[in-house]
Amino acid sequence: MPRVLSHTIPRLFSLGLLALLAACAQQREPGFYDVARGDTVSDARHRAQGDAGTVAPAQLQFGFGADSQKKPASDSSAAQPAGPGTSDAAGQAAHPASMGKQIPQELTETRTYLGTIACPAGQQACPPRRMTLTLAPDGQWRARSTPLDGTAATTSMGCWNLISTAPTGIVLQTGDQARATLEFIQSNVLRLTRLDGRAPLLESRLTRQADIDPIQELAGKPAQACNMQ
Repeated sequence: MPRVLSHTIPRLFSLGLLALLAACAQQREPGFYDVARGDTVSDARHRAQGDAGTVAPAQLQFGFGADSQKKPASDSSAAQPAGPGTSDAAGQAAHPASMGKQIPQELTETRTYLGTIACPAGQQACPPRRMTLTLAPDGQWRARSTPLDGTAATTSMGCWNLISTAPTGIVLQTGDQARATLEFIQSNVLRLTRLDGRAPLLESRLTRQADIDPIQELAGKPAQACNMQ
């Protein structure tokens, strides 16, 4: 008899333990033991698009250019029904410099170009300069010129005007003074054709940069009211 009990009691204890565990499991809410998993599709989309407030480098607000003129849409404008010409008006608001004109693709977004500029003809004694040029789609430009002989850098600003489309060419002006003319030899490469009315001694090119330089030295200057001609 004691031998029978020695085998029966452990079995009864095991069965009771299993029944207790089963009862506890039934009391848990459905999905209690499920490990939280991220929605890989939505996560990938979120990483690609960024947060709602994330802005691409070419759309950063620098205090000048079309990006600085962006304003939240008012309730009255949002309530206006869409009609003929609505998309045209939106396009003009996004690129005010166009004023009804078609802007070449190279000029439809804010871009910064960098390169070494040779002396203009007749000024052999001047040092070459490192030129940083930022163009905004509303017609504004800002530049920094850094001589390679270590002398102080200078900055300038003004409005650009389209002078040709095949290839795309622009003139940089400060007021009524033409400072330089450039043309696109590739979508991301500018060639300087004239500087202060003279051709450079050597071919000078500016290449588009990954980051936009707002020319911070001119941050206190008011934005230019440019009307592309």
